[in-house]
Amino acid sequence: MPQNNNNTINKLDHTSVSRHNKRQAYRGFFSVEEHKLSYKKFDGSQSQVVTRSALVSSEAVIVLPYDPESDRVLLVEQFRTGPYVKGDANPWALEPIAGLIDVGETPEKAGLREAKEEACLDLERVELVARSYPSPGISTEFFHQYIGIVSLPESTDVIAGLKTESEDIRSHIFTFKEFSEMISTGAIKVGPAILLGLWLSNNRDKLRSGSR
Repeated sequence: MPQNNNNTINKLDHTSVSRHNKRQAYRGFFSVEEHKLSYKKFDGSQSQVVTRSALVSSEAVIVLPYDPESDRVLLVEQFRTGPYVKGDANPWALEPIAGLIDVGETPEKAGLREAKEEACLDLERVELVARSYPSPGISTEFFHQYIGIVSLPESTDVIAGLKTESEDIRSHIFTFKEFSEMISTGAIKVGPAILLGLWLSNNRDKLRSGSR
């Protein structure tokens, strides 16, 4: 039977990795770094030298606007290159508000700024849900994910985004029930939207009681 020795696992950290070579393979909106490295294995031995590449990106903030009074959420829709390159039939994604955190900016302030830029929303506050790596096997990308408390309008026809970044972003408002059904049926394919939706499912009663 495999042994699970948590004490051994916890001893492995950044110093357990030896880098033998590093080069920048690509630089654009993000960069790609190629590393030749070896690392200490769980049995105490050293691995062979392996080549690993990673997308290097800035940290990002993700915010799902939620109105606890009306029990509704706002999602934005925009063209996404990843689904297009993959060949997805619909490369326009329904997702939370998101953006890179500027130098010297806190994740919270970045979330408030992005809500204004992408959906013309003035959030009352943000509730931290998780800080996480969405794809640690290939990317340095790190997400700060929040629920944004806001009073949503009855309906929206907002199309927003920064012209300097060629953004074309449309807002949609859904009841929480509609949002949950879209997650259950697979209509929503963006990971952070699913994570925030599941967190909201477990915590919305608390948020709603605090709004009354």
